[in-house]
Amino acid sequence: MGYTIEAIREAPVQPSAIFDLYMDPSTWSVWGHNVRWARSDGPLAEGGTVDVRPLYPVTYHCRIQRLVPDRLLRIEVRPIGMTIINVYEVEPADVGSRIRHALEFTGPLSGPLRWLGVTRAYKSSLGDEIRHLIEFAQTGS
Repeated sequence: MGYTIEAIREAPVQPSAIFDLYMDPSTWSVWGHNVRWARSDGPLAEGGTVDVRPLYPVTYHCRIQRLVPDRLLRIEVRPIGMTIINVYEVEPADVGSRIRHALEFTGPLSGPLRWLGVTRAYKSSLGDEIRHLIEFAQTGS
């Protein structure tokens, strides 16, 4: 059985500014919680892949599971023993945008990861990720 960790925040920034950053893997290392670099061979599309190097020495070939323009990007990562779906979602809100980032964990090693208390650290990391994303969308740095 799987589980989801998420962070949600509203911010005074246009949803298009947030979504543009989701669609540009070269920016992911600026706001992503565990990204040294990311790159794709072309525009992001469902079924396509993005190579992502986390802060440790491995490169994941991540599959774009779902892409809803100006709204949602779901990316599948398959480390050994589990599947992680990274969810990046933005929608209009009274203040500007409502941003939701989530990690959906499944697979045999996802349970032990949860029991080790990693979920608390990931929840904090997702909150930081959204904060960095908002700052980057507002200032470009």
